Amino acid sequence: MTKENYLFEATREKAVREAQAVVDFMVPGKVKVYCEWCEDTNRWYMIGEYYSYINYAGKPKGVGMYKSEKMDRYYDVSVFTHFFKQRKAYMNASPEEQIAFEGHPATYGMVSDSFARVI
Repeated sequence: MTKENYLFEATREKAVREAQAVVDFMVPGKVKVYCEWCEDTNRWYMIGEYYSYINYAGKPKGVGMYKSEKMDRYYDVSVFTHFFKQRKAYMNASPEEQIAFEGHPATYGMVSDSFARVI
């Protein structure tokens, strides 16, 4: 698909529906997918908005996080959604489990995550 095709609203809406369906299969209800125009680059971007939890005053607090991908001729839904596939176990964990985890979100649930510890 050429970059010009993403100028059409119906094509963007179809791409959003496709990405949302894939993400909902992996992490149901955790990610909102949408498109956004960037004036600086004059390009459309696919955005995946989700929450990661931190300890704030002794309580879990959701912090808004974003994954974006430029929608040009190289855009592919599998590349965009792979980010969420890597973090599936982490995103499906409870807020308390996310707070207790000290490694990189992509390594959550691995047998050995010692190489990814944040010090």
